[in-house]
Amino acid sequence: MGVCASSEINEGKPTQSMRTNMISEWKNRDLDKYYKVEKTLVGEGSMGAVSIVKKKQATAGGSAYNGSEHKKGIFKMFGSKRGDIVSDVDERYAMKSIRLGYVTDDFLDELRNEIIILRSLDHPNIVKAYEVYENKKNIYIIMELCTGGDLYQRNPYSEKDAARYTATLLSAISFLHSHDVVHRDLKFENIMFESTAPDAQIKVIDFGLSKKFMPNSDGKMTEGVGTIYTMAPQVLQGVYTSQADLWSIGVIAYMLLSRQKPFYHRKRRYVIDKIMRCDYNFNGPGWRHVSTEAMKFVSSLLVLDPKERLTADEALKHRWLDSNYKLSDRRPSEDVMQDVEGGLVDYGNTSDFKRMALMVVAHKSSTEEIAELRAAFDQYDSTNDGTITLDEFKLALSKSNYSEEEVEKMFAELDIDKNGKIYYTEFIAATLEVCGRIEEDRLAEAFDKIDDDDTGYITGKNLKNLLGKDYTLEKANKLLEEADLDKDGKISFDEFLRMFHKKNNSLRMDVLEGTHSDADESSLLNENAKIPGGKEEVSEE
Repeated sequence: MGVCASSEINEGKPTQSMRTNMISEWKNRDLDKYYKVEKTLVGEGSMGAVSIVKKKQATAGGSAYNGSEHKKGIFKMFGSKRGDIVSDVDERYAMKSIRLGYVTDDFLDELRNEIIILRSLDHPNIVKAYEVYENKKNIYIIMELCTGGDLYQRNPYSEKDAARYTATLLSAISFLHSHDVVHRDLKFENIMFESTAPDAQIKVIDFGLSKKFMPNSDGKMTEGVGTIYTMAPQVLQGVYTSQADLWSIGVIAYMLLSRQKPFYHRKRRYVIDKIMRCDYNFNGPGWRHVSTEAMKFVSSLLVLDPKERLTADEALKHRWLDSNYKLSDRRPSEDVMQDVEGGLVDYGNTSDFKRMALMVVAHKSSTEEIAELRAAFDQYDSTNDGTITLDEFKLALSKSNYSEEEVEKMFAELDIDKNGKIYYTEFIAATLEVCGRIEEDRLAEAFDKIDDDDTGYITGKNLKNLLGKDYTLEKANKLLEEADLDKDGKISFDEFLRMFHKKNNSLRMDVLEGTHSDADESSLLNENAKIPGGKEEVSEE
């Protein structure tokens, strides 16, 4: 497992370090034993390639099945309202492969930089990485596979769709900037659709050129990186800040709305001239049916002075997005929202070990498996910045019957690193079981992730590795005791499964029951009441 930055540790709870440790790193592990290459998408040259890979069925679940039979569907006693969280042994991933002896040091630095950046990111519209394999000759990154193509794939866009994808992109970039990361290469090619479904979400990819800067610095950068057609004037001059990303989003929004580039010429030096002059207009045929508000939005980002350019948070509040990407239009059914609310309450009664395991399952869950939970997260994240604050949490539960103290307690249970925010994977982990049972295959995958030395058991050392270097072995062993049923100092896969059989006592039921008054018991009906088809009616006949 990778080593991550130190953080404040909360007794017995998952930690911020755990979130950054979700990407497993394997040294000299045989990739071919676990994955099969199905198709090469890009490359296959001397430097490396991007391929589609599939997990081999024989190794699915890994160490969970050491010396035991692979079983399926063990949780038949769990009811499901909408469908089960089921593992698919044919699940596919994207794999970046780099041949170490054929790349420059700069190229290798970009790859390692991407791994570091991806460790720190947890947002529904940022691509996820799962594993890194490294040996003397190659580095492989196993990542989420987006099958819907890039933004060019679905041209042309309606104005409403342009607003939707622009808002979603801004949410991801707002999250990046709040974590002191600048993407630096936003363009149509680096924004992918998750799937071919008509309502597929987008994901921001390719963080090789991204940069993390120190929070207390002025955020100034000098490297001339990116792609010319979305490059800000200040990047061309070699003195820029995170506001360069907002210029790029302005270019992307312009293209989504009009199907043309704002700064176009066949010769590069003329493109540069147009960018440096901020020389663009709305005269093309693609702008005939575009609203004035949309044009104003683009103009608020394609501004020469970065101090006058809207920030990501400011752009998210723009009237054009507010009217074309309404939170109410994206709300899932009330049944979903109520079940999610119940899941959040039940999570407070869940053991700390199970919470950790749910985090691992949530990180690996596919978009299709958690689509409704992500829609619910969107409702709680009312400012659309990729995290949920206490105020947003209170607003989402304002129509429920919880006291302020109860809501604050629920929030504190989800806010694992106590920074006043609930992250995406934390929310999914807390609500995962409301979708139904979690199949054994998926739990085996989580067990294998935690058992990082492949012994077939989870030990205190395994937990310490996952939870972070500042998590003491003593604390890890204390956490282990929660699921170590036979008290042998380790957790078998059978014990791991049994932990998911336990039911929680729900505060939500207590609250619902508490809404009924006991003051009017005399008006309650008992079993002797006269009802149509009842015993008194039958006796009269």
